[in-house]
Amino acid sequence: MRRLSLLAAVLVPLSTSLAHAGQPIHPNAPWARKPDDARPAAIQAAPRDEHFWEGDMLRTVAQPPDVVGAMAYGPTVGVLYLAMDGVTIEPNCPNGDLANGSLNCSPLVEGETTFPAYGNGSARAALYQELLDFYDPFNIVVTVNRPPDFLPYTMAVVGGSAGLAGQGGGVCGIANVQCDGLKRNHVSLTFPDSCGGVAEIAAQETSHNWGLEHVDDQSDLMFPFNNGGFKTFVDNCNAVDHSTGGATTQCGYIHEVYCPAGGGEQQNSYQELLGVFGPREEDTVAPEIVEISPADGSTFTTSDSIAITAKITEDSNFVGGKWTWLEGLPPDVDEYTRCTNNVCTDDYPLGNDFDPNEVNWDLVNLTEPPAGTYSFKFEVLDAYGHADEATITFTVIEGGPSDTGVVDDGGPDGGGSGGDGTGGDDGASDGGSDAGTADDGTPTTVGVTGGDGPAERGCACGVDPTARSLAPMVGLLVCAGRRRRGGGRKADTARS
Repeated sequence: MRRLSLLAAVLVPLSTSLAHAGQPIHPNAPWARKPDDARPAAIQAAPRDEHFWEGDMLRTVAQPPDVVGAMAYGPTVGVLYLAMDGVTIEPNCPNGDLANGSLNCSPLVEGETTFPAYGNGSARAALYQELLDFYDPFNIVVTVNRPPDFLPYTMAVVGGSAGLAGQGGGVCGIANVQCDGLKRNHVSLTFPDSCGGVAEIAAQETSHNWGLEHVDDQSDLMFPFNNGGFKTFVDNCNAVDHSTGGATTQCGYIHEVYCPAGGGEQQNSYQELLGVFGPREEDTVAPEIVEISPADGSTFTTSDSIAITAKITEDSNFVGGKWTWLEGLPPDVDEYTRCTNNVCTDDYPLGNDFDPNEVNWDLVNLTEPPAGTYSFKFEVLDAYGHADEATITFTVIEGGPSDTGVVDDGGPDGGGSGGDGTGGDDGASDGGSDAGTADDGTPTTVGVTGGDGPAERGCACGVDPTARSLAPMVGLLVCAGRRRRGGGRKADTARS
């Protein structure tokens, strides 16, 4: 495992752009402002009024190719949460999304609807294994435990009957169709009380969420009728099938990329899933927080400006990040968070193709903050359940601006942030402060025991490189994480 270096912050003078950051996070706190940084606008799902019913299918308006083209971003690992414990779904998302599995919201239901738990332990285990086998060629992580809400994931709800969702007899499952797998946190519904072949149904419904439509090949999992028999995602161009709905092909401009001769009316289910997720890969490397500012244990004055920010390293292009303001919140602010997946107080609108290593994971800029103690936590998580987190706490005292952003605490290092009394040039720490400042003003690296370099805390358990899922994800997160301070809808029917 790579070691971690947390770099001490340097004060940004008030004359710089930090003093002119974005709007305050609350009208009563002009000193706490959102970072005024330029970020790519997220490509959101179509607004709620841009989907329509076509028979028993709910379709979102297809994005034109010049806005969201096929393969508009590189293949990215996906997370599928298999929800079998019972769940309540709302039709409207509080954050404005069309659907969001993390928030239990989807237009697949007309009102608040509770779907019961599915089966016993053996039935659940069998379903889980069948889905693993169906998705084995693709870089899809399957979990039976709900991931943290700031990690985007698709939720496959399994339980109950079609009538709970207002569907008639013979309907086995329903899902949104989202071309090119865009914004992969949709919801699908599978009704085991209405139809058999539950794994086959769930595999098809989740694949609608990722841009696949029905085809006329009876050996393809996208065949619209639950007719039994062994099925796979077929690596062949098959005609799009409209026998269970209207005559509209929603994602023709995507299908045509993989089946050029089909004019958008043929689909290669296998290749399209490869285009969205890529082939299965092993990942045993956790994301790491390599910079965080300011340094834990720092002291500032009420005349200073302080940027709360972090940088990470991650070897995949799929990651979730979350900042939480723990202590020192402004008056009348009960909670302030910023994270991915549009579920926090503020969002990271990173779009669908970004490099986590290039993102400035910033939370807030404090300009002349009130005296007091401030504490913040940053968490980062990848699709495979590998995690890292760090908590920083610093103090603001009354006074004029400091030269470096760190007030001299009288220690022997002449400007450290609470070192161990041995000077600020070796990165040592006594546990009360994780970073110091060298005599020349250069930030030192962080260590928890001192010595030749930074040391890690927490679990150092290994990860099985052959693992194909996150089940149980919660267990993996506890094991892989390290804690530090400073550191369109389709309805699938059964043949009657």
